[in-house]
Amino acid sequence: MWGKYIALIWLSLQANFVFSDKLHYNSSVLEDAKLTTPELIEKYGYKVETHVIQTNDGYRLTIHRIPKHGARPVLLVHGLGDSSAAWVLTGPGCGLAYLLSDRGYDIWLMNIRGNRYSRKHIRYATSDRQFWDFSFHEHGVYDIPAVIDYILPISDHHQVHYIGHSQGTSAVFAMGADRPSYMKKIKLLQALAPVAYFENLRSPIIRLIKPYAEILIKLARIFGIYEFPPNRKAWSRMFYKLCTSTLRNTCKQVLMKVMGLDGPQFNDTLTPLIFSHFFYSASLKALEHYQQLLNSDGFYKFNYSKRSDNIKKYGTKYPPEYNVENINCKVALYYSRNDQLTSHKDVQNLRKKLPNVVHDELLAYPQFNHLDFLIAIDAKKLLYGSMFRVMEKVDKGEL
Repeated sequence: MWGKYIALIWLSLQANFVFSDKLHYNSSVLEDAKLTTPELIEKYGYKVETHVIQTNDGYRLTIHRIPKHGARPVLLVHGLGDSSAAWVLTGPGCGLAYLLSDRGYDIWLMNIRGNRYSRKHIRYATSDRQFWDFSFHEHGVYDIPAVIDYILPISDHHQVHYIGHSQGTSAVFAMGADRPSYMKKIKLLQALAPVAYFENLRSPIIRLIKPYAEILIKLARIFGIYEFPPNRKAWSRMFYKLCTSTLRNTCKQVLMKVMGLDGPQFNDTLTPLIFSHFFYSASLKALEHYQQLLNSDGFYKFNYSKRSDNIKKYGTKYPPEYNVENINCKVALYYSRNDQLTSHKDVQNLRKKLPNVVHDELLAYPQFNHLDFLIAIDAKKLLYGSMFRVMEKVDKGEL
């Protein structure tokens, strides 16, 4: 069976494999690929601020803000391997952060611990194993609460709008389950491509990798690798050069195989931006936590290899399940049938367990994939318009 999947993927890639050194991009796009998030925002005429927030366990997080002083704050939290750039890459008129700013919101773009902008700790260096001892759980119980507590006094509001994509939803679900008091500080939680349960995930790529993931993670630990990819700067440079020149079509096809095939909504001109800002770095523990969930029938905390470690951490031999019923703030769910990293059936199962879902939307466009939530050509029409309407209703007290 695996031979069939490998053959199909290989043939598909070969059909789109292009060797060419004559591919050209607009000079502005190439320039944007080299800019940081604040530089991107500033280039397009928006004000930008950089804030550094220290968590209770010593990580220093860099937060980027498109300020609207006195306006309702919106906290946007990216997915695995992403950064604050995820919300602005498609530019003014298209990027969600810009559109929300244009609608009068005070925008806060989070960078979780370990990503390219949040790589400092009061005791550990990124070369230390201890620095990378986190998954989405720590993002939820440390990072997000620290940022919310920082934002609210500055904004002079009692609640934030929260928008998370992929791992940004797993983290806030963990926060809601373990620190339910923070649900009172969220006016509306909008979850894009929510990731919690994996019982119905049928992605060929995931099914191909799944049997070997555990051994690969163990091998990485044996060799002292705790960040993936290791040597992130060298990896990023190589990835960018290959995927914007000789292997452009191949990289695009691999991306589509992993995220879900949707050529019509993929803007080829953004290729340099996508492959310079996405897939930057993640902790091995975060990947392992998701690997564990793939092999479970629920949404569980991290399972340590020794039962004694679980007993020390949780008081039980096995990790407890997150109590998602504690997530009692207003929740809006947005998901799709063509998302290869989260199943629409699993999101619907999650929806049954959440106590206060005010909006549940299976996107009508059948090819919408996991990355389309951020970069689809027609994201405003297919998704963001609906999000804005829900936010407006909640702000007016109509939901």
